[in-house]
Amino acid sequence: MKLPFDKTPYPRDPRSAPLEAQSPDGDYVYVQDQQGVVFVLPDGTHTHPKVLGGGAPAMYAGDLSIRNGEVVDMTNLSGTFQFDDEVGLKSVAQAIRTLGLDVAKDAVRFFPADGSPPVILE
Repeated sequence: MKLPFDKTPYPRDPRSAPLEAQSPDGDYVYVQDQQGVVFVLPDGTHTHPKVLGGGAPAMYAGDLSIRNGEVVDMTNLSGTFQFDDEVGLKSVAQAIRTLGLDVAKDAVRFFPADGSPPVILE
């Protein structure tokens, strides 16, 4: 679990919702809560702290894109949480598959904190 770096207790954005197999195509930020639920919010400026709101901690966070009902891109990029472990990202990808969403080949990309090039995990 990680607390957000920005300690401002932003309210939860009313568009924030659990990811579902029927979630519409689009570009999203995601945050996995303490119970393992992956919540998404349409991508935008400084949106990660508003996915759960209230300064809540996260198990993992990043961004993802859905096209034609499939996750085609998924990363650990989040300035708010800055997760830096590959296992956590793979775990979120598995949680998404459990929901019934396919994750495309080569879609799961890990960005190391040291700024080195991203690594395709799956």
